[in-house]
Amino acid sequence: MPWIADYVQEIREIGVENHTIDGIKRDNWAVLNYPENIKREIFTNDEISLSRSNVKVEADIKTKIMKVLMWGFPRPSGHPPRPIFENIVQHLTDLETLFNEKQNQSLNAAQIRDTFSRLGMVNGLGPGGIAINSKLLYFFNLSFEGRKCLILDSQVVKRLKLFDDFAGNKWKANQACYSNYLNQMDALAREYNVSPEQLELFLFNYQA
Repeated sequence: MPWIADYVQEIREIGVENHTIDGIKRDNWAVLNYPENIKREIFTNDEISLSRSNVKVEADIKTKIMKVLMWGFPRPSGHPPRPIFENIVQHLTDLETLFNEKQNQSLNAAQIRDTFSRLGMVNGLGPGGIAINSKLLYFFNLSFEGRKCLILDSQVVKRLKLFDDFAGNKWKANQACYSNYLNQMDALAREYNVSPEQLELFLFNYQA
């Protein structure tokens, strides 16, 4: 299997902020009952694109949560199933409170437990909901004990299993693997002088 060291120059050239998701359609998200002012703010056209930088700079927390979902998932159906997105929309105020408190912070162990506990109060964001949770943690710029939160979903997990750097772990897209994932990504980013985000996006896009 390959090593991350084989791709360091390529990783250093990745422009994370410009990573853009196209084809986000108003009609696909109209099935969810989220506030009309947020719909108007996001959908300036029937079909939009969202870059990582666009999501990151959004100041309104509820709007940002919806942008994270739209950036991360083509439509609120399929996998994860639609009821999870409906539950998130119903708990936008609770999530707004949470991320208003936690955004841009490096959390200690007790604060990490509190964050996951409060996320878990939304059905679908419990221990198995790391694909959504990690996107929220990433875009709200949280760190866990100094290690930047990164996206961990099924696509990234598939790539972790392809590299010798990550051998010896039974990687899954779940909360139990998340801390170890952040540890290893942080260590590799420091070793090769790349950003953890560049490394995560490289893994997401990697084709064997």
